[in-house]
Amino acid sequence: MRHLFKIMLIAIMVATFTSTNLTTEIHATPMAKKCVVVKNMIGKNYQKAQDVWRAQTLVVLPARDATGLGRLPWLDSNWYVVGQKPKAGKCVKRNSTIRASVKKYSD
Repeated sequence: MRHLFKIMLIAIMVATFTSTNLTTEIHATPMAKKCVVVKNMIGKNYQKAQDVWRAQTLVVLPARDATGLGRLPWLDSNWYVVGQKPKAGKCVKRNSTIRASVKKYSD
């Protein structure tokens, strides 16, 4: 009888522990992870902006020269962000594209 009581007690403890862990795992998965809130990188170094956006799981498209001269930022750290599309704060799907408008620090 005592042995049966121990087995039942252990079974109840395992069931309770498993149920609690499953509930915790289900509730621990945030619903907000369905989208990425785009960070504001205007005024920041273009290389740093790319690093931040890629860490957010965004795909960075080639930047546009904001002066209209059509230059390409070969050395990204010499440029800074003056615009971004999509705008900061927008909630986008993971792996969405983002493009910056940039100027050289010497402009």
